[in-house]
Amino acid sequence: MNINYVQSGEPYGGQCVSLIQGLMAWGGKPCVPRGNARDWWFNRASNGVLSYFDVVTGAPQNGDVGVSVGGDARYGHIFIYWEGRALSQNVLGKPQALLWPLNYQGAVWGYLRPKFYTNVSAYLATQLIKENGMATFNNDTDIVIHRDSPTGPSYGSFVKGEKQVYTEKWVGLGHRWISWLHTNGVRCFAAVSGSDSYGVDQWATISAPETKDIELTQENGVATFIVDGVHKHYDNPSGEIFGQCNSGDEIRYYWKCVTNGHRYVVGKEGDRKVFVAVSATEDRSQMWAKFTAPEEEKKEESKPSTTEPSKPSTSATDLKKNVKGYGVDISEHNSSDIDLSQYDFVIIRASYGEHTDKKFEYFADKCEQLKIPYGVYCYDYALNDEQPRAEAEYICSLVKGRNIQMGIWFDMEDADAYKKKAGVLTKERCSFSCKVFCDYVSAQGYYTGVYTSTSWLGTFVETTYPIWVANWGTNNGEIQSDQSSVGVMHQYSANPIDKNVIFHDIDFFKSDPKSDEPKNDKNDENSSDSVKKDEINVSGINKLVEMLLSIVEKILKFFN
Repeated sequence: MNINYVQSGEPYGGQCVSLIQGLMAWGGKPCVPRGNARDWWFNRASNGVLSYFDVVTGAPQNGDVGVSVGGDARYGHIFIYWEGRALSQNVLGKPQALLWPLNYQGAVWGYLRPKFYTNVSAYLATQLIKENGMATFNNDTDIVIHRDSPTGPSYGSFVKGEKQVYTEKWVGLGHRWISWLHTNGVRCFAAVSGSDSYGVDQWATISAPETKDIELTQENGVATFIVDGVHKHYDNPSGEIFGQCNSGDEIRYYWKCVTNGHRYVVGKEGDRKVFVAVSATEDRSQMWAKFTAPEEEKKEESKPSTTEPSKPSTSATDLKKNVKGYGVDISEHNSSDIDLSQYDFVIIRASYGEHTDKKFEYFADKCEQLKIPYGVYCYDYALNDEQPRAEAEYICSLVKGRNIQMGIWFDMEDADAYKKKAGVLTKERCSFSCKVFCDYVSAQGYYTGVYTSTSWLGTFVETTYPIWVANWGTNNGEIQSDQSSVGVMHQYSANPIDKNVIFHDIDFFKSDPKSDEPKNDKNDENSSDSVKKDEINVSGINKLVEMLLSIVEKILKFFN
């Protein structure tokens, strides 16, 4: 971003918000009023701001838009962050856009990052080339990781010896680049050479993601971890980290190996191998997990020896007796050419936190064209009481006007340890976030519920809302349990794609979203005192019901 266009001393308008309108005009976006500075932050979900900005969850980058208390908390102040200072108008009576110390702006409520900074003339997502490989960096100086595009904001760095599994490559801007999707959905880029010519000035060694010299020994088992924070790697022991195992977590594995100073078990996720260390050393002196036989082998061992023919098993039929339909849940991580026509329903990730899934609109349009009933979900990143409400408002704004037939779901998990690292992975936090989100979505007229795993129910999640339960068993692609007594929907496998069944007909999940109704004008001739009294009475009844429910809840907690 070039800030010279506002450093000439000529203000764009005269108020602080007019500077941001000028920024949007510079970016080719609608320069329309969105209220005062305070409204840009607190009303962002309803005034269109989130159509052009993302909420910044970490430290601000150059060009981010900050909103603060300013001189008057009623209206707030808005500015552009630049190298630890604030580019802002109307400070200390000066109308010009000037760089000021950051502390002149007052306490900052938060930052917004414009979506229109990407240099599309130099990079297009359609130019990405599919290639699955492993980059081992041999650079003497740190290699910057960029988010969203090769010229996007910094998202970390690689030091010499670090490795990264990638799925795409791109050539341009004088370099060769690798690209991959982080587990939180952010697309990342890193340069692997100082030239756009192949083999010239290489900064990393490129190899296949599957390490060929690792000897895998076949062994079927279940590892139950007794320590926290053990990383899960794709493809090999040094592959991309995509999650972690904590005390009590289980992983079904099919191979084992000893390398890199540890003992590993190797499981499967779709068509990719998953490596997890189970000891701090290559011997068994400091084990991080204990081991048991798979459930199916336990059952086999418990059968009495007999020469009589066994009766045909009816378990497969029994497991499906309550199933009313088969479907999948998908996101930007799935292929765009997936055949959805074979399913009775589809659940699409619409958002994660207050960010839009890159393929939401594409998959939603596809379902509507094929007349396939679909619902949506939001992957939760809330850390406090305000954020789940903001996530609910965000996803409701995304689906406004769409035919949502399978509800809006709240994905409550911690696959990337975001909540754990923030110190809020507690039953109280997770349960209350579910309530806040679902209360808002339900009030908008949508069917809603919570996605979580059987291991989280009662441990981290307690809710009165419907459950979409995840229980994969051995994740062999088949239904291995009947979860109809636990939830209304069951994600029974992630092999090779997330598969689900429902235990009710489609109409059970229907929504009746509220429509935007104009407010009654005080001078409207059709309005009457009786209508106004009815409105007041309804509001009073609602408050009375809420109060009674609160009293009942407190009494139940007392007896518990």
